[in-house]
Amino acid sequence: MKFEQLLNHFDSGICVEQLQKESLLDLALLLVCVDGIISDSELAVVKKWADTLSWNSAVQLDDYICDMTGKCVLAVKNDEIEAFIQHRMKHIVDQPMREFAVKLAHKVISADGKIDSNELAAMSMLEDQV
Repeated sequence: MKFEQLLNHFDSGICVEQLQKESLLDLALLLVCVDGIISDSELAVVKKWADTLSWNSAVQLDDYICDMTGKCVLAVKNDEIEAFIQHRMKHIVDQPMREFAVKLAHKVISADGKIDSNELAAMSMLEDQV
C-alpha cells in the first residue's frame, strides 16, 4: 500500500501536468466544434499550439486530436457544452493555465473571422470558470 502511494506521489506531477494539457486541448477543440463547423483555420490554431506541447502520453498527439474532435462534436450535438467545460476546467488547477485557456479560446474562435452566438456562449461559460 505504501509503495503504491510512493509511486503515485512520484508520478503525480507528470500526470497533473499532462491532464492540464489534455484539458486545455479538449477545450480548444470544443471551441472549434461549438459553432457546428470544423473550420480549418480554427483547427490550425489548435494544432499549431498543440505542436508546442511536451506531450507525455501513450496516445499520439494527432490521434488524440482526432478522437477528441469527435467527442467534442458529440458534446455539441447532445447539448453538453457547459458540462464539458466544467469537467475540463476541474483538471486545470493552475490559475495561469486557466487564464491561458481563455486566451487560447479567443484565438481559436476568431481564427476564421466569424464569431457566432454559440462560440460567444461557450466563451462566457469558460470565462465564468476562471
